[in-house]
Amino acid sequence: MITKNILKKDEFTEKYGLPPRFIHILHVIDSFGPMSISELARRLNISAPNMTPVLDKLISEGYIDRIKDESDRRISIIKTTEKGKWLLELHMQWVNQNLGKSLEKLSEDEVEELWYLLKRLKKLVVKMISTGQQKGDEEINV
Repeated sequence: MITKNILKKDEFTEKYGLPPRFIHILHVIDSFGPMSISELARRLNISAPNMTPVLDKLISEGYIDRIKDESDRRISIIKTTEKGKWLLELHMQWVNQNLGKSLEKLSEDEVEELWYLLKRLKKLVVKMISTGQQKGDEEINV
């Protein structure tokens, strides 16, 4: 509901040609840092084989890189590229802009209540997807 009615993510999707789940995957990689495909799949609760086409698309578009783990060459590590970071920055600006327009409809008390609830929700979501390699809460831009 939030994505469709408040953020109108379809507009961003159309402009940059990436479905919302691709953007979400980029945010997870950028927030938690380079990780193996299996780690990313575990964090997103998606099977590793189902991640392959999505990651291949993000790689072909230049938003992420796949590198071999130095300690085990069988493992691929996924990391955000500068182009991926640029897209995420644009996405966050776009989200903030659209969210700002929607927040204008709320009273100051309602905005404060929403802010509190979103911080609480963020904390719970980060806890759900973390596996011990979590950055500090203040560093995560969900």
